Amino acid sequence: MIQAFVFIEAEPGRVQELVDELAGMKLAASVIKQVHAVTGRWDLIALIESPDLPSLGD
Repeated sequence: MIQAFVFIEAEPGRVQELVDELAGMKLAASVIKQVHAVTGRWDLIALIESPDLPSLGD
């Protein structure tokens, strides 16, 4: 199992909406495990788990 942190830039005013939308979302072979709103250059950080590196890109 591979874990990756993905940094996301959101449209102004959509941060909380995206946190709710992305949390627990299943991708092709990966799962978004956690989503956190942060301050600074990025608006969100997502923790994604994937079975292998190629699947992470899907």
